[in-house]
Amino acid sequence: MLTSVALSAPRIAVIGGGASGIFSGIAAAESCSAGAVTVEILEATRETLKKVSISGGGRCNVLHDTSKPVSEILNGYPRGKKELTGLFNKRFPPAQAREWFEQRGVVLKTEVDGRMFPNTDSSQTIINVLMGAADEAGVHVDKQLKVTRIKKEETGGFVVSTIGKDSSPKEVSYDAVILATGSSPSGYKLASELGLKMVKPVPSLFTLSSKEQVKEGGLLFGLSGLSVPNARITFKIPVAGKKKMKALQQEGPLLITHHGISGPATLRLSAFGARDFHDIKYKGDVTVHWAPELGNTEEIAEALWKMTSLSPKRHVATSCPLFRSDGSTAAIPKRLWHSFCTESGFDKDTAWAVAPKKSVRLLARMISECAIHVTGKGVFKEEFVTAGGVSLKEIDMRTMESKSCPGLFLCGEVIDIDGITGGYNFMNCWSTGYVAGTSAAQHVMSR
Repeated sequence: MLTSVALSAPRIAVIGGGASGIFSGIAAAESCSAGAVTVEILEATRETLKKVSISGGGRCNVLHDTSKPVSEILNGYPRGKKELTGLFNKRFPPAQAREWFEQRGVVLKTEVDGRMFPNTDSSQTIINVLMGAADEAGVHVDKQLKVTRIKKEETGGFVVSTIGKDSSPKEVSYDAVILATGSSPSGYKLASELGLKMVKPVPSLFTLSSKEQVKEGGLLFGLSGLSVPNARITFKIPVAGKKKMKALQQEGPLLITHHGISGPATLRLSAFGARDFHDIKYKGDVTVHWAPELGNTEEIAEALWKMTSLSPKRHVATSCPLFRSDGSTAAIPKRLWHSFCTESGFDKDTAWAVAPKKSVRLLARMISECAIHVTGKGVFKEEFVTAGGVSLKEIDMRTMESKSCPGLFLCGEVIDIDGITGGYNFMNCWSTGYVAGTSAAQHVMSR
């Protein structure tokens, strides 16, 4: 039996109980006097704030270094950089997000790579603060309540159809709706049914698999867990009608895994190349420079060739004779160097004095132009991100309101904004969530 509920008090429905949904609900309720508006969060599952719980390995990478200039922070968004500019500069800047948490007792720390965590190193700290703020603001949170339809009424409001855990259908009228469903296909469906245009969702922030090179006899075999502090990874993509290929490049720490490569440089490349990798079905080649500070292939080959006179009796495979900028760390870790030497034709007993020039050059190329054949993508367990969603052309970014469906507001990952790893995606949630919430409250109070 269908139950229909119509109430006259101003009501806001927030569809989705993730980071942006909870934050938008808090912002909506806190921007009005107590009891002036009813805010109800409708979460389809048994648990709210799932991504907050697992982010940063359970520590919750809540923000990125908010002391950085906003212009620098915006560079962390492959999609949405331009559209977030106004929000990050005027409406809800990263520094204001930090203050929001600090004012509620969260002590934050910033790590060397810019990631910000609660001092407790526990995501539960952030969950407790968010849910506590929601409760204090009078936000109602309904779990296991799946939204099946949002119908726009001629009066300007909405009728939201749901199915509860007991499978009972229900319809409730609201004055405004905030769509905060993250990357859930159900959220994209709801938006499409309301006439909003979508940008096809594809995975972002993924690791790169290289089945051929991690198996026995391959370049990366037995090297899982090995990392370098700074590598440059390049992905070249053919451009229709042009001879010159488009090159995407990222630099930073790189990690070898059981399946291929990961680490910040790889993840950032996957974010900026999300659609390009999707288009080639995650099969192609990337090039890694394992120690960019050493220069190009010619410069490295010249430096290596000097070893034939400086240390002629030393075995080539012993260890990398070149060092990183600190002057004490070998440019290439020993196990990786051994693999490079084998690949370049050196056996373990070859001395520099008899090293063939051709092999030395091959060794130099292994350092600076190492080809990794990508055979697929893997999952980055600490952050699940999607590129795509509701087109930003559909949204007034000053209010996060739909241009074609007044009273509908959107925030978080349901829209076509995504960031690289390091706290950027949560900053998008806090900022768009705050603006969507306060704007929705203003909308219903002015009706």
